[in-house]
Amino acid sequence: MDRIINYIFGLIVIFLFVLEGRAEDHFMIVSGLVLSIIAAYVAFIGNWITLDATKSVIVLGTVTLGFGGWWMAFALIFFFASSSLLTRRNRMEVVENPEENFLHHDLKKRRDGYQVWANGFWVAVLCLLWFITSIDAFFIAAFAVIATATADTWATEIGCRNPGKTRLITNFKEVTPGTDGGVSLKGTMAAIVGSLAISLFMLPLLIEYPDAMLAVIFISGFAGSIADSYVGATLQTADISQVKPEDFINSVHNFKNNFVNWISTGIGGLIAFIIAKVIFII
Repeated sequence: MDRIINYIFGLIVIFLFVLEGRAEDHFMIVSGLVLSIIAAYVAFIGNWITLDATKSVIVLGTVTLGFGGWWMAFALIFFFASSSLLTRRNRMEVVENPEENFLHHDLKKRRDGYQVWANGFWVAVLCLLWFITSIDAFFIAAFAVIATATADTWATEIGCRNPGKTRLITNFKEVTPGTDGGVSLKGTMAAIVGSLAISLFMLPLLIEYPDAMLAVIFISGFAGSIADSYVGATLQTADISQVKPEDFINSVHNFKNNFVNWISTGIGGLIAFIIAKVIFII
């Protein structure tokens, strides 16, 4: 499935490059391709992503920089870099203290193409929509998707370390840290900081209502991370193995996690789009 997504977005990029792009658009797309290739193989050599995931990173990076611009690309790089560093830190702690391996079933594995698209699919879609329509609400929504992914990942990776009491978001019963849908004060604060960090990438941009749009991205990103916890709690006991693609070689748990990330990032982007379009009419 991730390969199909790569092909679809790749064909769209070629189509827009040939038929729609201006000279400056061609420069941005080519720059996105070159820099994404470098970033993808640096991440692979650094043991952060699988070889197959390099294709997804290249396609996603090309779309993001080529059609979303430099600051969108910087925000996406910040998300992936910070998330990878946090995951690596937790991975090292699990190796040193195996009894603390309560967070993930895949801490010792590289990120695959499915994980790349689980967090980046809606970024690519919204960047393309913004390029085609020039509707700024799509641009704001794309930032909100990255803010959601960052908030959720920081909440998980930071919140797992001495989190204190963790409660299930659906009924507030105390659960083991790392449980799908579990929330803690430390994780919630990390989500707030993560969403705020991405929203700050709006400051250098010349866009209408910059302060208001920063707030929209911040609120939408945090709301998306809350939606991630709720959807995760709802799906943790659901049997969705029948919809797992044949080429998905990891566990059903990992597939659920990717599916939840895909839904929640979409929700974060949708919230931002509605606020920006309905209230601010951009």
